[in-house]
Amino acid sequence: MLDYRLFKEINDLFTSGQYRKARHLLMEVQSRSIALRDEISMLRARLKTLEDAAFLNENLQCQNGFYWLFTNNLRQGPFCPHCYESEGGLIRLERSHKTLCCPYCHATYPGMANEEFQEGDAVRHARIIPFAR
Repeated sequence: MLDYRLFKEINDLFTSGQYRKARHLLMEVQSRSIALRDEISMLRARLKTLEDAAFLNENLQCQNGFYWLFTNNLRQGPFCPHCYESEGGLIRLERSHKTLCCPYCHATYPGMANEEFQEGDAVRHARIIPFAR
């Protein structure tokens, strides 16, 4: 933590003509300030991680062996149970006939009929928007 009395001490050193000591204290204050900024950045990242974990804890549900994310009254998924349980990754499963396949770990879940999933769960593909020239 910064010691604010150092600022007065630095000012007094400059006033009295002790420039070398004042610069040394300024470098110390600068070093402490950089360390504080690094600590704040690290704590912000940890807070974001905890907020994300709390969000998933509230909105991620396991149904019929698959993970689903409920946000804004929409059900998103299904997500690969293997990837989530082993690495914590939410990887959306891809449909292929009557199977679901994970594009990351390549786990397959055979025998899954499309009727088991509601119409709102259809996989939405990205739309490519051409750039104007």
